[in-house]
Amino acid sequence: MREATVSIPALTKRIDLNVGYSCNMKCRFCYYLNDVKARSRDKDLSTQECKRLIVYYRRKGMEVLEFTGGEPTIRPDLCELAQFAGQAGFRRISIITNGVRLADAEYAQRLVASGVKDFLFSLHGSKPQTHDFVTCLPSSYDRLIHAIRNLIKLGVRVRCNSVVTGSTLEDIYARARLFKELEVQTVNFIMFNPIEQAVCAQEENFFRYSQVVSHLNAVIDDFAGAFKKLTFRYIPLCLMKGHENHVQNVHQVHYDHDEWDYYLRTRIRQPYWVWCGAMAVGSALLPGKRQWSAWGPDHLRHAAILEAHSWLHKHKFPQCRRCSYGFICGGVWKQYARRFGGDELVAQEGSLILPPWHFMTDNQRAA
Repeated sequence: MREATVSIPALTKRIDLNVGYSCNMKCRFCYYLNDVKARSRDKDLSTQECKRLIVYYRRKGMEVLEFTGGEPTIRPDLCELAQFAGQAGFRRISIITNGVRLADAEYAQRLVASGVKDFLFSLHGSKPQTHDFVTCLPSSYDRLIHAIRNLIKLGVRVRCNSVVTGSTLEDIYARARLFKELEVQTVNFIMFNPIEQAVCAQEENFFRYSQVVSHLNAVIDDFAGAFKKLTFRYIPLCLMKGHENHVQNVHQVHYDHDEWDYYLRTRIRQPYWVWCGAMAVGSALLPGKRQWSAWGPDHLRHAAILEAHSWLHKHKFPQCRRCSYGFICGGVWKQYARRFGGDELVAQEGSLILPPWHFMTDNQRAA
């Protein structure tokens, strides 16, 4: 397929540093819940191991470092690591957190003073009984709300993730209203992903995509203007016809500067032979190779690693293969396909859309 000349957005320069799976919550939807329950802190990365990765990522050209876990704030060395990342040359330091410790205003101030100016909170219910049910931690909702307000007062960037499960579908609209009231500017609703690690997940987490569409459309209609950035992660594009600019699937992540560089992430986390195999498979399967080559080798490499990820974890039904959205959408997770089939999906007419950023707005690509 030949593409017209397009303006090619920059690839993300954000990378995550997973400091370990130790966590002070046991969220019901967590794909790694067994790992979380089995972990002890001596299995987490040491301070020196974290610093080695910080230096490595900076040398590879990454500009934004995001601490993840588990729960990073339970580490006593987090402020030290944040300061080290700033000294290493990262222009922004971020943390994904459940907010429990950041309810302490003094601790929040210390973390900001150490250089963390970007906080991504995880909020999964609009009221205490919903959020606390999901996290299995009493009072976690109240502490999280305090944390968000603490950080907004400190003038740093505050974003929120909110996982959608079968037991919390009816709460989506109320959560959007809460985010607006809290004055959060970036909101991501993430559909529970039945990937392979979720095969033993509790039944209450699963739902059909068609069950959530009306809720998402209502959020867009009533609240999209309240946020600088509103995305719905991992839902087939064909189900969100007319609102595709709010959807983000696998191939869009490298053009969202709030997301991680999975090319580098795979290189560091997987054995070399696995990485080489993924690149070979992804390069072979990637459509429009001539166009990708014209856009540049970096874009080609990043697209190839994500295409391998899609091939390994996602399934395309016949209607997906003839859909103009087929490449940038990627189909559905294999576990979802086995459980629910593909009768919800409708092929969209037209030529195959190749640029992953086709529907993405400037706000979605905002650094």
